[in-house]
Amino acid sequence: MIIKDISVIRENDHTTITATCKIRKIGWDKIYITLRGKKHADYIMDDASPFAAALLLPAMKQGEDLIIHGAISKKLFAGMQKIQPIVISWNIGFKPINIKADKLIKDSGKPAHTASYFSGGVDSFYTYLKHKTDKKTSDRIDTFILVRGFDIDPRNQELWNTTLKTIQTIARKEKIELLVVENNIRQVLEPILPKGDYSHGGCLAAIGLFLRGGFSKIYIPSTFSKAEQLPWGSHMDVDPHWSTEQTTFIHDGTEATRLEKIIRQVGKSPIAMQYLRVCYMNTKSQYNCGHCDKCIRTMLGLYAAGALEKAKTFPYKLDYDVIAAGPHIVGAGVYIAHGERDVLKTLKKKNMDPKLQQALETKLYKIDTMRTGLRGHLRFQASKLYLKIVYLDFAYTKSMLYSGLASAFGKKFS
Repeated sequence: MIIKDISVIRENDHTTITATCKIRKIGWDKIYITLRGKKHADYIMDDASPFAAALLLPAMKQGEDLIIHGAISKKLFAGMQKIQPIVISWNIGFKPINIKADKLIKDSGKPAHTASYFSGGVDSFYTYLKHKTDKKTSDRIDTFILVRGFDIDPRNQELWNTTLKTIQTIARKEKIELLVVENNIRQVLEPILPKGDYSHGGCLAAIGLFLRGGFSKIYIPSTFSKAEQLPWGSHMDVDPHWSTEQTTFIHDGTEATRLEKIIRQVGKSPIAMQYLRVCYMNTKSQYNCGHCDKCIRTMLGLYAAGALEKAKTFPYKLDYDVIAAGPHIVGAGVYIAHGERDVLKTLKKKNMDPKLQQALETKLYKIDTMRTGLRGHLRFQASKLYLKIVYLDFAYTKSMLYSGLASAFGKKFS
């Protein structure tokens, strides 16, 4: 893969960095990252570092050397070399490659601010709330980075507007600076690393490297606890290696499971309970649909923590049939029960809701036996096909098919 023609365009209401990249076998793609607004345009670094981070794992997936016609941070270059053996050890098809850059440079600035990526979900709220009372000022988050082009389909303007307005409200109430960044990285890379499960860590790093002139620390909220780690784009062993001489990336929150994050911080926070957003399906452009995997497992955690009724952005009731109908798959057909086992254990300990316990046990049994025998294999393949259809429906038709099935077949599809 090749990165060339780095260019920065500064206009009144935005600043954009672009690169022409050879990613596909035929043709070239232009990748861009844009910071909205005039303020903080001086944070932007105009080298090739963001694009190098974004393309490292796709290049390794394709087994192609990464050729960079431009300069990148010397420390980032060393970090990318350390990332390679880590992701190769996952045994999911990444290959060693050579990384060649025209020039290696050392960042010389001394930025004073601390940022965290913030989507309004459990992980990002946990990281913010956890560091809100840190004794060291440099550990406290003073800036949120909201990224358009990752979890919300860029064509879904209505949902983006709602999300942006909500996070602007959170930032204003908390007296936190908000930077809004748009990009097309995930859309360009998706054919190589489907669904972004293994590309999103490098994509997040690219945004931070674009803005690194302003930040000494950038937190990347963790998806999984230390004990739950699995091959994933944003990983506790990988994220620190995106750092440069002046900016340190911190993979934050691995000391807690999803349920523990809700119990310790999120479920106790009035502002999180008022504005929490986790949904990726957004059926009928709802802020949280209440039926997708992320909504369900978040509602389960809130319920077990005694906080579901306080959560203003979710339905107050759990649908046992929808819960029992699981499981779900991530990545290359890997089954996860992201918090469900913890929730079931908590419900049993508190002697809560026997019907919900039964629904969770049914779902977990399906996960544990999904690939057993011919029937399990067929069910596994059917589940992968189903999820692919659901994702394409979400990405390209705003869940029209999903909504149609809901009308035709009832709540299991709603």
